[in-house]
This record gives sequence, structure tokens and C-alpha cells, in this order.
Amino acid sequence: MKIRHFMAFFCVCAVLAQQLLCGEDNIEISSSYPGGNAIVENIDQESNTVEIRQDMRDTKPWWFYWNFKAKNIGGKTVKFKFVDKTKPWRVIDAFGPAISTDGGKTWKWQNPKENTAVNEFSYTAPEGINEAQFSYCIPYLYSDFELFAKEFEGKNGFKVEPFCKTRQGRQNFCIKLNESSAKEKPRIFLASRHHACEATGSYVLEGFMRELFSDSEEGKALRSAAEYFIIPMMDLDGVENGDQGKSRVPHDHNRDYIDTPIYPSVAAAKKKLLEWESSGGTDIIIDFHSPSIGSKSKDGKTFSINSVVFLPGQNDSEKETQQRLFSEILEDINTSELPFLASDFLPFGKSWNKDPHTTGLAKYGATLKGTKLSTSFETPYATCRGVKTSKENLKELGRCVAKALLKYIKTLQ
Repeated sequence: MKIRHFMAFFCVCAVLAQQLLCGEDNIEISSSYPGGNAIVENIDQESNTVEIRQDMRDTKPWWFYWNFKAKNIGGKTVKFKFVDKTKPWRVIDAFGPAISTDGGKTWKWQNPKENTAVNEFSYTAPEGINEAQFSYCIPYLYSDFELFAKEFEGKNGFKVEPFCKTRQGRQNFCIKLNESSAKEKPRIFLASRHHACEATGSYVLEGFMRELFSDSEEGKALRSAAEYFIIPMMDLDGVENGDQGKSRVPHDHNRDYIDTPIYPSVAAAKKKLLEWESSGGTDIIIDFHSPSIGSKSKDGKTFSINSVVFLPGQNDSEKETQQRLFSEILEDINTSELPFLASDFLPFGKSWNKDPHTTGLAKYGATLKGTKLSTSFETPYATCRGVKTSKENLKELGRCVAKALLKYIKTLQ
């Protein structure tokens, strides 16, 4: 009997020793999943401190997107320190990191109020929550689009169609409505994610489509008023890989509107736009983006350009007039939680909007025959005039953009 008890005790000790050797309670960091992006420099298991940095990959200049999971953190307070030695700029927005404890289904910002952004944060995991995901912003992946597409499939003409194969062999996709070879109605071309990390643009575009394919009076009127071609994820590879996507080498998707594009999605987009140009032209082009890192307002009244929703002005007075007109309509119609002021318009020649030689969908579209409105639409990642972004209010802003566009279409008529 004593021998049996001794052997049982020996086996328990052996199991515990094996667990210690394998580090089953050690903090683990992972970014090997859709949208993941992180490089771990060091993990101090004794102090629960993780030194980490964003993975730049083929982005040449510094950029700030990151997204990772931390495991074995239940009941622990873990400090995450960003240690980008090449350029130690802040990589956390004014409301802190976006956090999910349910596998990315729901997200919340860590800070209830705007803080001065820093390069580190601490997180205390509740008991029973052994894994959490942290991201610079609220992600929008192909799986998010799939949920939306499943909800709307077959509703009021909504249908996902093949668009092109990406460089890495993924099937990219588009949505068409009222497609015709001869122009019978105004034509509207919409896109997002020319830069892979710019997730807020996807939420706004989804909100637009939710209104477009809804049973509301505005939805019915929008479907009746125009022909649509929509590309939700121009850089599908980058979105799924978790790339920065901004300023890739030799250039990114939005700088690919050249004679011979290197990205299949841009080549296919140009082909469609040129097809429309040969049969009456494109009337409206909107490309949904996110700007750079936002910041806390110093006085609660003035905000950085990266903390507001805005349209960057074209280097063409007639095109800028149309952009300003649309901005005024949207300000009047906007009922979303996210503020929109027409006065936040960024004229050409101000801030970063200066280079007349850069390409981009909006600039390329402005050169096409018959285009009335060709614009980028910038929505901040986290803080919009002091208001936290969320899946819900970003989609609601998109609905308001759709309603504003309906009113703008009437000005064309």
C-alpha cells in the first residue's frame, strides 16, 4: 500500500515537473491568424512583461498597425511594451488598444476616456479569461465580410461575384447592381482597403451597402437611381495576412493606377472603369480609407486631421467644388454617433495633401470622362472628435453616406 501511494505521489510530481519544463503557464504571443501582425522581442515570465513591435514586412517607411493574441494570461496583469528601435513613435491610439476576449467577435477600447497616447499598456485578465486579442484598431477581415454577405445574400439584388485572382491566389470579389453595357443611369464605383490595415473604411462601406440593399425608402431609391460596382477589399491578400499595406515596395495598391498595374485587383478595377468610360463614363467614385494615428484633443474643440472624418480635396477646382457639395450634404444628413463637419475638408495643398504627382483611385477617377465626384473618404481608426469608433457607429456613418449620396445624385439630374 505504501509503495502504491509513493508511486502515485511520484507520478503527480513528474507531471508537475513536466508542466514546469514545458512552461504551460507561460505567457505566449501569437500572430499566426488572419489579420495578425507582431514581432516578439522578449517575454519576461517573472515580471509578466512582453516587449513587442509591429511587423513592417514590405512597407518601406515606418507604419503603426499591429494585432496579436496573448495566451495563458488568466488572472495576471501583463505589461506590453512596444520597442520599435527604428523609430520609436507611439503606436497606441487615444483610447488605448482594441481588445477582444471572445475570439474577435466583439471588441472594446481599453480606455473609457481619451488619453495621451503612449507606447505601452497593461492588461489584467479576469479569472477564466486565459486568452485575449489586442489590436491597434478594430479589425475587419474577410470573415467579417462573409457574415454580412450571408445575411444579405439574394436580398434586393445583393450578390457576391468573382472579381480577380490575387497575387497569392485568393479569389477576390465584387458586388454589382444594375449592370448594363449601355449607360442608362448614373454609375457609382466604390472601393476600400487599398491599404490593408485601414479597417474603418470597410465598416463604413459595409454600412453603405446595408442601406443600399435594405428595404428602406432610401434603399429602394438608391437601387433605382444608379448602377453600382463595389470592391470591398482591394488588397485582400494584405488584409488576411495582416500587412501594413501602406507604402509597400515598390508601391502600394493606391499608387498602382499607372499604365501597367502590378496588382491584379487594380488592373481589374482600371479595366472596369475604362469599360465604363467607353460607354458613357463613371459619375461617382468613392474610395474609403483610414488616415494615420489619432490624438487626444488639447482643448476638446480643435482636433488633428487624423481624428476627424474628412475628404481630401482634389487639385482641380471643379472636382473640389463637387467634393465640398457632397460634404455639406453629408453634414446635413448625418445622424450617426460619429460627428462629420464639412469644415473638416482638407484642401489640396494643406497638411499631407500636397503632391500633384501621386496616383490613387480618387485622383485617377478624376481624370476620367464624365466623372463628377471622385474622392477618398477618410474615417479615423479610434477617436473621431473625441467619440470612440465602434463597429456599430462606423456602419451607421456608412448608411448616412449612402443617404447623402442619394441626395447628391439628384443634384446631377
